[in-house]
Amino acid sequence: MRSRLFEVWLAAEMIGGGSPVGGGGRVKTQDALSLLIALEERVARVYFHFFRAFRDDPEVARCWWDMARDEYGHVGILKMVRDLVSPEAEAGQIGTRLWSLVDLVERCEQGAASADSLGRALELAFQIESSELNALAHRIVQSLRSELPEGAARPFAAEDQRCRRLVEAAGKVSDHTLRQRLEMMLGGARGR
Repeated sequence: MRSRLFEVWLAAEMIGGGSPVGGGGRVKTQDALSLLIALEERVARVYFHFFRAFRDDPEVARCWWDMARDEYGHVGILKMVRDLVSPEAEAGQIGTRLWSLVDLVERCEQGAASADSLGRALELAFQIESSELNALAHRIVQSLRSELPEGAARPFAAEDQRCRRLVEAAGKVSDHTLRQRLEMMLGGARGR
């Protein structure tokens, strides 16, 4: 089930003359960037929700604050890049991958609303961080590297730093089995 935000965005794109996920999953670069911006903002809000929920522990709260700040930074970069891209530019056949990210983010938002423990919040964050969200953003920004300053895509490739923050927060989880599972998820995210 698509959220209202994406239904509105999709309808606006189709009315504007094209489908963001046209035949074969082809996507205009500006459409892909618009969707990635919306997803990054939603992920930032999930992390900010966790910041509020776990403010009593300064180290854990700092982790969530930094995660939300990184996501909002991604939003800013993607907006600048979108403003540079020609409306005719194609991002390739990534439509299916983008929509799978929409589903993942929506599931994580729903899970975040009912997350009652740090362990559950970390599981959701690991799902997000091990997804293709940053990889697709990195790919698009890298494809425009001739028009951007050197290193413009670097923030999307800082996966180890984000995962390290999360594993440090996982050290606060008292359930040993869950902590091990979270650390295994971290290892899987590093291998992507």
